Amino acid sequence: MKFKSHPIRFITTLILCITLLPALAASNEQYKSSLEKARNLDKDKFFEDAATYWKKTLDANPPPNIILYAKLKLSNTYSRLGLLDKAIGITQALTESNPGHYDSWFHLANALAASMQYPQAAEAFKKATELKPEEGLSRVGLAFAYFGNKKPDFATEEFRKAMKIFKANKNISWYRDCRLAINQIKGFARFPPNFADLWLENNLNRVQDTYMNTVIDLDSLLN
Repeated sequence: MKFKSHPIRFITTLILCITLLPALAASNEQYKSSLEKARNLDKDKFFEDAATYWKKTLDANPPPNIILYAKLKLSNTYSRLGLLDKAIGITQALTESNPGHYDSWFHLANALAASMQYPQAAEAFKKATELKPEEGLSRVGLAFAYFGNKKPDFATEEFRKAMKIFKANKNISWYRDCRLAINQIKGFARFPPNFADLWLENNLNRVQDTYMNTVIDLDSLLN
C-alpha cells in the first residue's frame, strides 16, 4: 500500500521549525543569563535580588535539571529571608515531583524545622535518611526534630544511630557533638519544656549550615 506525500505539509512544518529556532535560542540565552546573575547575587549574599533572578530563570523555561536547581536555590533564598511559608511551598512541591531526590527532602525538612513544625520536619528528615542511610546529618536533623516534638527518647535513639555513622566515617566532630547532645537532653529533663528552645533553634541552624556548606552538591545538577 502506497502513501501519498504531502509536500505542502512538509514545507509548512519546515517553516515552523525554522521560525521557532530563534525563539528557542533566545529562551536558552535568557535562562543562562538569569541563572548566572542569580548565582553571583546569591554568592554575594544579595538574597532579595537573587530571588528575583531565580524566578526569572524559571520563567525562561530552562531544562528540567535547571528547574530543580533553581527551585532548590530559591527555596534556600526564601529561608534566608525568613519567608518560610514560601520555602516550604516550593520544597513540598519538589518532593511530590521528585520523590526520590534527597536534597528536596532535606530542604523541606530544614524549612519545616525552622518554622517549628517539628512533627512534619521529622517526617521529612526520616524520608531523607531512607534515601541516604549512609549520611549521618539527616539523622541528626531527625533527632533534633524529635526533640522539638517532645520525644526525647526518640531523639536519643537517632543520635546514637548517627554516632555509628560518624564513627564509621571518622567524623569525630559530629560524633562528639551527638554524644554531647544526648547528655544535654538528659539534663533538660528537669527543666520546663521550653527551656531548651534556643538550644534547639541553634542546633537546627547548625544542621542546615553544615548541610549547605559540606553535604549538598547542587552543582552536579548543572552538568
